[in-house]
Formats: sequence, structure tokens, C-alpha cells
Amino acid sequence: MNEREKKLVLILAAAGLLVVSLFGYTTYSGAMQKKKVELKKGSDELKLKKRELEQALQRIDEVEWLAQNMPTSGTHTKIRSELVSFVEQSCAKYKVNVKKRPSALRENLEEQGVFKSAVVKVMVNCTDKQMYDLFCLLQNPREARSITRMRIIPQRDDATKVDCELEITQWYSPEDEEFAEDAQITDN
Repeated sequence: MNEREKKLVLILAAAGLLVVSLFGYTTYSGAMQKKKVELKKGSDELKLKKRELEQALQRIDEVEWLAQNMPTSGTHTKIRSELVSFVEQSCAKYKVNVKKRPSALRENLEEQGVFKSAVVKVMVNCTDKQMYDLFCLLQNPREARSITRMRIIPQRDDATKVDCELEITQWYSPEDEEFAEDAQITDN
């Protein structure tokens, strides 16, 4: 081989090495880009799962409480009538003067969610102690019952008494009214 052929072979070998190197580099960089994208996607998924886990851990106490204190099931009319009688009995227990008898409000048909609510309004006249005792009896989260609205008006002629307008709500798990009627018929 003469000098020119040696140079040509050397140049061709260098060009081949350069082509192979470029091919290897582009393949390697493409694979690295794919791995970076996968790593970023996995990292984002991991952050999302961690956030979901933190939220679930924060709500676990609420879910456990709800599981232990599940509202009773029943129909709206049954729960509403029970709530009216409970309010009347509570007022009688603490000798609270009922100015306006407990009246049940209509069922909210637009109410969404798993639980429904029955609402009763009452107007009473009582002393501060009677009022607080009554509040303690009516407000009971374990029985899914609460005072959702109250308006306290001092009495003008007697400074020891107040007029109190209350709205008491009882949450319940609805059961089908037709099913409940069928069950009552078969019980009788």
C-alpha cells in the first residue's frame, strides 16, 4: 500500500468512526431523553400520590368518626316527626316556655349527597341557664343533630329572660318510603 492509500484508509476509518460515534451519541441521547421524561412523569405521579395520601390521612379521623356515629336511617316524615317530639320533650324537660310550637319545614328536594336532613323551627322563652341546658341537649353531633340557626332576642320587660328562635336539623340516611310502608304492612 502506498502513502496515498494509507491516508485514504485512515480518512475513511476516521469518517466511519465519526459516523458510528454520531449514531451512538444520538441513540444514547434519545434514550436519555426518554428516561428523563419517564423519570419526570414518575416523579410527578409520586408527588400526586403523596399528596393524596396526606389528604387521606387528614380525613381518616373524620371517616372513623362518621363510621362510629352513623346517622339513623329512615324516611323524611318519620325523622321529622321524631325530631318535633324530641324538641317538645326537651323544652318540657327544662321547663322552657314554648312561644311557637315546633314546626317542621318541608323536605328540601334539591339536597344532594348521601345524607338528607329534616328541619324543625321553634320559638321559646327562657332564662339563660334554661337556654344553655336546652342547647346542650339539642346540639348532639353523635346523633347527627345540631342547631343550624339561632336568633336570641332579649326580652324588654324582663331582663332575666330571652326569646330564642331555633332551627334544629337532624341528618339521616334516607330509606325508600315505599319500602318502609311495605315493611310496616308486613309487620302488622
